[in-house]
Amino acid sequence: MPITFTEGLTPDFPDDSFNTQKQHRISIFNLLNGGTAYSNPLGTVLSNLVSSIDTVTAQLQTDSNSAETEKTTLEGFSTVVIDPLTGLPPVGGGTNLPAGWAAAGFTESDVTNVISSINSYQSENELIRTNLSILKTFITTADDNFKLHNDLLSGVREDSPPGNIKPNLRSIMGLVSSVTTLENQFGIAFVNYLELTFGTLFTGDVTISNAQALLDTDPIPTTYASLGILSQVEASPYLGSPSQLITDIGNLLGSSTYATTVLTHRDNFQTHITDDTNEYNILVDKLDRLIDSFGISGYISEPYYKFMYTDVFGSEALKQIIIDKDNGDIT
Repeated sequence: MPITFTEGLTPDFPDDSFNTQKQHRISIFNLLNGGTAYSNPLGTVLSNLVSSIDTVTAQLQTDSNSAETEKTTLEGFSTVVIDPLTGLPPVGGGTNLPAGWAAAGFTESDVTNVISSINSYQSENELIRTNLSILKTFITTADDNFKLHNDLLSGVREDSPPGNIKPNLRSIMGLVSSVTTLENQFGIAFVNYLELTFGTLFTGDVTISNAQALLDTDPIPTTYASLGILSQVEASPYLGSPSQLITDIGNLLGSSTYATTVLTHRDNFQTHITDDTNEYNILVDKLDRLIDSFGISGYISEPYYKFMYTDVFGSEALKQIIIDKDNGDIT
């Protein structure tokens, strides 16, 4: 049967203790309770970067669609008409070529070469869009990679997803405070561990700015749609050359390395995660050794435990420290 809590039972609070906590602590608690105590210093520039990724991706997709639409018509021009009875072009010639193109002495093979250059452009266009999607996913996926790392460091998120344990603001601040205090007591020169362990928050804006600079550089400064390839092929008289069309299409991309450079910027974001994590792990190891020194100090103060350090596994250097301590030569 259910248990009924005794009516009227309350804790024994000290007299006049209600609302006696310092006001700044109460105010801080209210911010924490409302989720408004922290802000991500990289939030705005990251949001702008993602918007630029979306804009460039849409521009690339639109231009690839334009190329695809024209390519369908061009593929019709490239098909040689065959007499189904003879398996040969009909007497007098069989062609789907525009009159001006044929009159200029160009053939279906020339159209096929133009189509091939369009295919190459579309493939590179798609690769850029794919890599932009990879970059966007890396910096926007809530439970992984850069967004998770950045959100945990800035305090806008407290917990990691199950199976993906990572340090958060609270644990890092506590770790840095402990190591800094103990190192000062141990006579170790001050090191700014906050800047090292929260490195992303200090220098991430440079990484974002560099990625933004790439996105501000138009990957297709001249669009396929602006070339009017189909209109040129259909022109009568046709006064150009297939080789010039192929060259124009081949020059659409502003940089042949744009796609690979996108992934380089993704790697730059990963470097932040790697560096911050390494600094955190170094401090964890250092704190372990600082704390161990207190433990050993306690053990060597009692003969029963000291025996293990003097006669079993203590190094010669450690044994000398124990001798010096016991002789009063050191504190």
